[in-house]
Amino acid sequence: MDRPRPTARPNSSSLSSFLTAHPPARIALLAALGLATLSSIPASASDGVLEINQTCAIQTGCFAGDTAGLPVTISESGSYRLTSNLVVPNENTDGIVVSTHDVGIDLNNFSIRGPVVCSGLPVACVPNAGTGSGIERTTSQISGISVRNGTIRGMGSSGVVLGINAAATSLRIESNRITGISTNTGSIISDNTTSLNGSDGIFTGSGSTVSGNASYQNGDDGIETANGAVVSGNTAFSNGGDGIVTGSNAVVSGNAAQTNTVFGLRLGGASGYRENVISSNSGGTVSGGVNTGNNACNASTTCP
Repeated sequence: MDRPRPTARPNSSSLSSFLTAHPPARIALLAALGLATLSSIPASASDGVLEINQTCAIQTGCFAGDTAGLPVTISESGSYRLTSNLVVPNENTDGIVVSTHDVGIDLNNFSIRGPVVCSGLPVACVPNAGTGSGIERTTSQISGISVRNGTIRGMGSSGVVLGINAAATSLRIESNRITGISTNTGSIISDNTTSLNGSDGIFTGSGSTVSGNASYQNGDDGIETANGAVVSGNTAFSNGGDGIVTGSNAVVSGNAAQTNTVFGLRLGGASGYRENVISSNSGGTVSGGVNTGNNACNASTTCP
């Protein structure tokens, strides 16, 4: 009896000939190879923005330099966007940590959430300890981080902690155990809402611009700035400390400071204030500063 002949193993030449003769098989193979290659590429939108979401954060890491598990670590300059909510597992875990300059983070109307709940005035937070922040820089001298357009709540430490020349815009920051938004010198903080944070709603360094924010029912000051700040068009009410606090040589204009536990405005030397409405603050209307006109204090045009 003749023994069956073994089937010849295809070589690269025969495979090439087969694929040439059978176009559908060639397309299927190329598609499979393409998918395998794409699976190793970090998620990014067509505009080059790198994506951050709960799935990649927990399972694989979202891009180069990030590993599986929270926090998401950003170590390369560029643009980043949330494509889902980020939920941290406990009060000691950060949501996103930034270790490099010139990073833009668009929360894309999603939120970073922790387990802390703050309520009352004086504000009390449960749990009453924790180290995790929503978005935090690794050192205070990191420059050019911007965060916008979303919500951060319930963190064991602060909502947003950024470095110098930072920007925080169109954020809702609430129920964080310490400060809502904290930045260093030369920053822009605009069009945010900060409420029910355990310490200041907004805290920023010298030469910063703080405009168009609503800061209310925070445990300490609504807005606190350092020397040379411009503070305009904000509302600070029902905070556990002062409404608005500045260092020296600040410009404070067009704000409303009402029903705060201490002063409406507490201003450093040579700081000028004008066109503000200041009323019903338990400790008084204004402490310090120079009245440059058109302020209204307790329904009167007479201010200190």
